Amino acid sequence: MAQYSQVHQGVYEMESDGSSTYHPTLNPSDPSSYGYFPTGKPAPYPRNTEFEANQHLIHQNAPSGFQRPAKRQPLQRRLGKTGLTIIILGTIVIIASCALLVYLWQGAEKARNRQPRGKEWDRIIFDNYAAQVATLCSAAIRVSMDLQTCLAAASMAAIVLETAGCRLSDLARLSISRASSCDASPWDIFLITKGNRKTLFHCIILLLSFLLSLAMTFTSTILLFDFKTLPIAAPMVSESIYVGFDISKDTAVFSGVSYWQSKPSAHWRFAETRPSSQRLAPKDVADTGDVYRAMIPMANVDNRTSLEHYSGPTIATNMRTACVAPTFNNATLEYIYTGSNATEGLYLQAEFNSSTGWESGPSINGSYPSTLSCRINNEWDQSNSTSWPISFCSFNMKELAPKNSSFENPLSRHPYNFHPVLLLNASDSLIKLRPMYDRATNTWSNVTIPEDMQMARSKRKGPWTTATNQNGTQLFQASVCFLTQNTPFLYNVTMTGRAIPSEPTSIAKWKTLQGKNGTEFLRQLGVGVSPSDTETRGILDLKILSGPASMADTGVPEWDEWVYQMIHFSLFDYSISGGWTFNNDALEGWFDTVANWPAHPEHSHLFQSVLQETDDPARAVQELFFRFYQMIFHDILPYFTQQQSVTTINVKQVIIPNQWTGLIIILSGVILHLVLTLITIIMFMASTKSSILGNAWHAVSQIISPETSVVVETVAGSGMRDVDVAKWAESTGSDGHVYGLSTCADNKIRRR
Repeated sequence: MAQYSQVHQGVYEMESDGSSTYHPTLNPSDPSSYGYFPTGKPAPYPRNTEFEANQHLIHQNAPSGFQRPAKRQPLQRRLGKTGLTIIILGTIVIIASCALLVYLWQGAEKARNRQPRGKEWDRIIFDNYAAQVATLCSAAIRVSMDLQTCLAAASMAAIVLETAGCRLSDLARLSISRASSCDASPWDIFLITKGNRKTLFHCIILLLSFLLSLAMTFTSTILLFDFKTLPIAAPMVSESIYVGFDISKDTAVFSGVSYWQSKPSAHWRFAETRPSSQRLAPKDVADTGDVYRAMIPMANVDNRTSLEHYSGPTIATNMRTACVAPTFNNATLEYIYTGSNATEGLYLQAEFNSSTGWESGPSINGSYPSTLSCRINNEWDQSNSTSWPISFCSFNMKELAPKNSSFENPLSRHPYNFHPVLLLNASDSLIKLRPMYDRATNTWSNVTIPEDMQMARSKRKGPWTTATNQNGTQLFQASVCFLTQNTPFLYNVTMTGRAIPSEPTSIAKWKTLQGKNGTEFLRQLGVGVSPSDTETRGILDLKILSGPASMADTGVPEWDEWVYQMIHFSLFDYSISGGWTFNNDALEGWFDTVANWPAHPEHSHLFQSVLQETDDPARAVQELFFRFYQMIFHDILPYFTQQQSVTTINVKQVIIPNQWTGLIIILSGVILHLVLTLITIIMFMASTKSSILGNAWHAVSQIISPETSVVVETVAGSGMRDVDVAKWAESTGSDGHVYGLSTCADNKIRRR
């Protein structure tokens, strides 16, 4: 028997098979009769009580037999291929990108802590791809999250439509959102559902998804806040350098300079080590012990300061120096007129006892006494200077005793080759022993040395011998220092340490031997700090692997002897004034003397600083001559022709993550996103049956129902906008009802 109900003057006709057919008829109260006035405001129509009563009868009297429950669609069909791809592939991309970022950050932490890290990390960092990798990963994360957020929003629209429902005016937008699985906005769905108490949990998820999506827009910026330019040890590289001489090649003629009066171009970095056990001189001898130092064969300062590992050949030497208090057979002060203002002055004419030295150690002239004429620095003004008035003289090489073959240098396994020098520290009592200008005769008076100003006795204490006159007035102090001048050999070494920002800078000036930054080079030499603390000193740890080897590739002794003689002549035989002095800021006298006698202010500053800081003449002489050896080495470096293979590790300034803050924020956002997406998909699986995401026709077909057909047809015919429909629905009270997908087999929109 046919049953029907009238809705808006439309009719449902029941067929014999249980299906129903809807026949719309004209309703004077439908949206097409919704009037407009020039003011633009809609005119409400009178309430149709008959329509509402008939509509109620539809649901009350409709037979239940024909309303088959909707069959749940398979999840794969409901999500669609696009949706499944977004979920699966998007999650893989997100996890892979996060893993790569964690690898990048973890490698940076290992690099900062000087721990081993992966080769791929080195390739990314040192090819300057770190920022690009972070940017690409953030882009991949952001795109994948945006797609999944859109899919989650479409899923939430389906959930709301099939469970809680929505207002009539929001019905079309909510239904169509299911079709836009790659373009749905959680904010739009939130605005639709925020007024429904049943969708409170849905609103929280939607709001969190929207805020998270907004925040993750700045993923790249947040990650880049963790980056900083830092010095990191680069991978080990092998390279060829020139150290030594290849006698088959032409060697440029070495011009040479006056190292005593030349400013060092740098305070060169070096490597140092000391034997674990060694035999020192007696305690009354100032002995530095064996100190092995190796030069870094690199002319570029950046290569030296950034060096953290070097393995290969270089020149190394033992810088052992010892100073003893000399024993005088006799000593006489004499003012010598040489005919040159550069050399005229007060001299000490001394004969040294053969006992000067120590048992089983070096001596000046073996079992024979030795003589020396050394100029004393007695013309100075100490009012504005703290420098000691020290003069330096070298013993004549022809009078030196042969090497002590039993006293072996443990580095080269050859006998030590000590060279003796004399240090004289004048007292202020000698200042008056200089020419005085006689204004009456306009001449300079001759200097005669009174008998009471001659040495009457001497006293040895530590490395110094103090000479006094008959009255006990101190005249001068003397110390004989034996410094090692060995033949330079090549050694196969390993040098390791930490890179430094820069080498100490030169600060001394001609008349000023003090400066604000005067401690940097002292710290480099181990003065004021523990000598074993190479990191604080800014130098490298040295390990001697093998050697010695000749500087010439064929081992020709003449080449080594030539280099030895060149060094000896430069340091000991060349002096205009017969020696050197180190109080540049206080020295007075003839211009020729002031110009030629003092060492360069840099050398004087070094010597005076070490001597006054340590009160050890052996340390002062050792550091001074090591500076000379460095100058000679780096002066000869461009002339080397022997090619050597070395491996090095240098620090490079690279951009790497310096903290975890930004990455932790991003990872937290990713985890929250995955949790929200998972919750939404689970709700979609459990709460929906007939929604198929990403299908526009399906979404549109479900919205066409007896409940919405009048609105749809009128909007299509009269060009009503969303805002017009919303105003109409509000004025007619239609928005007071909730509409959603029917649970019946027709999957149409029904009022609830």
